[in-house]
Amino acid sequence: MKTNTITFFQTIMILMLAIGLMNHVIVIPILMDVAKRDAWISVLFTGGAASIWVILLYTALRKIRGIHPFQWLKEAYSPVVGNVLALIASFYMLVTCAVTLRDTSTWIHLTFLPKVPIIVLSFIFGMLCLFNAYYGIRSIANTAAILLPFVVLYGFFVMTANFPNKRYALLRPFLESGMHPVWHGMIYAGAGFMEIIIILFLQPHIRTKYSLLSLLVLTFILLGLTAGPVMGGIAEFGPEQMSKLRYPAYEEWRLITIGRYIEHLDFLSIYQWFSGAFVRISLTMFLIADILRIQNYRWKLGMLVFAFLISVAFSVYPFGDNHFLDMLRDYVLPGVIFVIGTYSLLLIILIHVKKRKEPSHDG
Repeated sequence: MKTNTITFFQTIMILMLAIGLMNHVIVIPILMDVAKRDAWISVLFTGGAASIWVILLYTALRKIRGIHPFQWLKEAYSPVVGNVLALIASFYMLVTCAVTLRDTSTWIHLTFLPKVPIIVLSFIFGMLCLFNAYYGIRSIANTAAILLPFVVLYGFFVMTANFPNKRYALLRPFLESGMHPVWHGMIYAGAGFMEIIIILFLQPHIRTKYSLLSLLVLTFILLGLTAGPVMGGIAEFGPEQMSKLRYPAYEEWRLITIGRYIEHLDFLSIYQWFSGAFVRISLTMFLIADILRIQNYRWKLGMLVFAFLISVAFSVYPFGDNHFLDMLRDYVLPGVIFVIGTYSLLLIILIHVKKRKEPSHDG
């Protein structure tokens, strides 16, 4: 497995696709279900809170830049501390991988390929991601660089082509049900922003310098990838109808017509979704092995195959899509915001505590 270094710009492209799929596709149906018309306000509030969290994360990144965070923790505290925290992060990546593969396989099965078994879809797509992950972060960065420009282009296209269908008056009245839906929605919007912690896991592979401003710009981009389709969807479908849609981002494509004779452009959404899912699953597979610092090539391949098999098994496990959504709403996404939020703060504290102890070691 190659682990060549990449630039921070390449890192941004990877995260725009990987986290963008989470914010743009996975989170929005649940966010709309709990926050309704005020979902976009939840996103804005969450973006502000995430900016503060990113500042704290950056202070930790500055202190361990160039060193693998879990290796740093092993040397600073003990192997037990580093290994336990690495296992938690690796498990988080495995859950992310499995959820993404199931959601992607279910979507393509329900919308475009209903006669193809989900096991075939998940196996083929998962295998492609496995190969990409095997060839390392450089391979993932190169695929992101090829895929992202067209994803962005199609995104602006669907936004502008649907302007005639939008009625932004449907965003009002604001705070119709008070602040409770906004606070509730922030739990789910925050799950996407929490994934910025991936930069901490990737930073040993980033060879160029980056600033706090660049991380805040990334946060702003992710905010736009969530708030944009939420506001656009409410303006197109209305809050009640949109909250009932399983795949709102896909449904926006189905509204597009060009002139009298050109319609059914929703097939372009396949490219957008598959691009994000391909990079996201490849990245999480790569990080599962990289976080654990497995050096033996056979063990690395074995870990990737293990992640692949677990993800495929989860994709074909026989429970309904409504149950899957309930699981995301009740357990997975709240778990991400609380567990990973606490986890990231613990990492930041451990790094800063060690910095304060350094003078005593010198003495």
